Amino acid sequence: MHPIYKATRLTLLTASFGLSVSGAALAQSLAPPPPPAAPGATSGLQDVVITARHRAERAQTVPISLTVVDHRQLQNLGSLNLSKIKQLVPSLTINAYNPRNIGLDIRGLGSVGFLGYDGLEGGVGVYEDGVLLGRSQLTNFDIPDLLDIEVLRGPQGTLFGKNTVAGAIVINTKLPSFKPEADFSASYGNYNYWQFLGYATSALGSGDNAAVSLGVHATQHDGFTKNSVTGQNYNNEDDKGLDTQFLLQPNSSLTVRIIANYDHSDANCCIEVPTGIVTNYANGAPVAVNALQRFGQVGYTLPRIDAFDEKTDVDSWTHYAMETASLAVHADYDLDGYTLSSITAGGGYNWYPRIDGDGVGIPIVTTGLAVTHQRQFSQEFRVTSPTGGAIDYTGGLFFFYQQLNDQARSTYGSDAAGVYLAGGPLNPTYPVYQAALNGFITDPTDIANTFSGAAYGQATWHITPKLDLTGGARFTYEDKTADYYQNYQEGGINLADSGLTPAQQTTAQTIRNGFAPNFYEKFQHSNMLPGGLATLSYKPIPGILTYATYSHGEKSAGLNFVTASVPKVVAPEKIDDYEIGAKTTLLNGHLLLNGDAFWEEDTDFQSSIYGPSLIPGGQYVVYLANVPKVRSRGLETDIRGLIGQNLSVFASGTFNEAYYESDPNGICPYEDKYPGGPASCNLTGRPLAGASRWAASFGGEYDQPLPQIYGRNTLAYFGGNFLLKSGFYSTGDDSKYGWVPGYGVGNLAFGIRQADGKWDLSGWVRNFTNAHYYLFRAPSGSFPTYNLVSGEIGDPLTFGFTLTGKFD
Repeated sequence: MHPIYKATRLTLLTASFGLSVSGAALAQSLAPPPPPAAPGATSGLQDVVITARHRAERAQTVPISLTVVDHRQLQNLGSLNLSKIKQLVPSLTINAYNPRNIGLDIRGLGSVGFLGYDGLEGGVGVYEDGVLLGRSQLTNFDIPDLLDIEVLRGPQGTLFGKNTVAGAIVINTKLPSFKPEADFSASYGNYNYWQFLGYATSALGSGDNAAVSLGVHATQHDGFTKNSVTGQNYNNEDDKGLDTQFLLQPNSSLTVRIIANYDHSDANCCIEVPTGIVTNYANGAPVAVNALQRFGQVGYTLPRIDAFDEKTDVDSWTHYAMETASLAVHADYDLDGYTLSSITAGGGYNWYPRIDGDGVGIPIVTTGLAVTHQRQFSQEFRVTSPTGGAIDYTGGLFFFYQQLNDQARSTYGSDAAGVYLAGGPLNPTYPVYQAALNGFITDPTDIANTFSGAAYGQATWHITPKLDLTGGARFTYEDKTADYYQNYQEGGINLADSGLTPAQQTTAQTIRNGFAPNFYEKFQHSNMLPGGLATLSYKPIPGILTYATYSHGEKSAGLNFVTASVPKVVAPEKIDDYEIGAKTTLLNGHLLLNGDAFWEEDTDFQSSIYGPSLIPGGQYVVYLANVPKVRSRGLETDIRGLIGQNLSVFASGTFNEAYYESDPNGICPYEDKYPGGPASCNLTGRPLAGASRWAASFGGEYDQPLPQIYGRNTLAYFGGNFLLKSGFYSTGDDSKYGWVPGYGVGNLAFGIRQADGKWDLSGWVRNFTNAHYYLFRAPSGSFPTYNLVSGEIGDPLTFGFTLTGKFD
């Protein structure tokens, strides 16, 4: 086994439920092992190895604000992917409207809301084994060979570069071993939940120059939301996949690693539920022909609004299928202590959704979908110097290509005319609307291409044994091209055979053109994106590291795919970050006290906006625009401790003021969009969407040794973690109807296990208080559910048991 994988002595901590440390971390290239611990130090909390600077280092010696979460902690939360990690890292927010639309925020910055945008990447870069994942959707599946995940806070624009203005997430998987090993995990719980994770590795042949590993995963559970009419369950899960790796070491200098995976998911997902109705604007004026009135026009009554009764009455099939695949080749060559690395990778995902486009139980928009095909290719060349001298450094070249092909479709049903038309079937023009819309289909398509190239370098000057100066720079050139078109209409009634008069046929065609105008646009944008940092770190005494950092990052331009008259190119986003921090290791490695203060100035923040489109009736669409100035500032703290030999505890927290520093001409919230109201609103000083002012996660684990079982040491354990966070707005306009109240979610785990980890039988309870909370809430910005407030709720209480085993 590669030497970087030496285990920590205190496995108590790596087994702790929710403790944000791990025993080791896999280098993104196969880096040499870290230096030994200082004389007299014990292996323990400080023995967390990270690769945040493309070399293996102990986390407590690296002047970066970060958290590391290992596979055991995530598995206790029910996943081996990013979906649950936010419960352990308070400064990280994951907004997942569905598996295609995943937004990642660190310190309130990074994404533009809860929807996906083909013309814009996120500001939190995700890397798996050194490979940039072009879209966060690629993080949706479990990783059976997961080792740990590093969450790096603040701009990482030097070593990671592209679109890491808010931070980076580094996913590390296990290296294949020449010694035969295997492990499995089998779980069962309520909602017919079951999960199986398996992993095996061994040498290929009798030598020590080739090894292989294989990981499999499968997870299923019934849905948490039920259709009150059909009995169908929604928001279920059915995921499965396969990961395989080959490790080749033909000689002592060359190491080659080949990684391939395929994942597939099917689910009846994702259902929003009504949470309220807006009947009056902020000035007291009534909403003209609101949703309840429109539904009444066609004889439909909205069911009782109670988001937490987990009921829906949608009348169209709601389902998605998603698959991802990737192949990566890592090659490291040791040249007299210098490591020359090459990482070549390609992959992508396919997304096949079909949803009820109106979210209610009548045929208004019977089909809403956006089939997406994403493809990417990347190549990185890197040189890493040896350590031990006055200066060590890393430099390289990076190339990236991505294409997104998005084919949307909306199909209008038999009640579309009655709901859209004021007066419904009683209106004399109802037959014209019915002929125009019943069965009519719109099919816009957008294709976005991104070409990116970068050169980067970072060096650390060890001025004295206690004082280091680190500096780095990166220059990225990026070119984006896009095609956006809708040059045909299909479906619906043949107007020539509709029985309408020629004048009525013209009116019906005008209505169709309003819903699906024929157009074609091609646009292109290129820019140079500089990034860099300067860090001064000082170790006044052993066990204490202090640092001050300035870093700058820039996020590439965005492209708008909308018919509304808005700028098609959104300017690059720029962040200047100032940090001071300290990492302390006390009580011979049994207590860690880490903290930092940060101040981030964000210029031309890329935000989502609700604005008017060309569709008759005042429908609004979502598009992208720049906010002049945004600020994020606050404090972060991380405490880890061992109390005796049986109790481990942790507490992490963040206080963050993330707000619009300057947005005098912002989009008005829904309640201020009354007739004759302001064209824009001053949002200066208002909070950013998705950003809680404070969040905290805390917990621990207690272990109690038991009598031996068949001559083996065993122990019982009980642990848990609890996340608390304050409220936040779901929409960029800070509408009061998008406010999500603060909440707390806790999880428990208990069981017995063999002390050496050969087997473990545990029970678990997730959301043990059965807390009712929203993931997001928002008023509808468009017909047909105009002024209906909808949202998505968090998972209810779940419980079950897990059996794990290891063989070697």
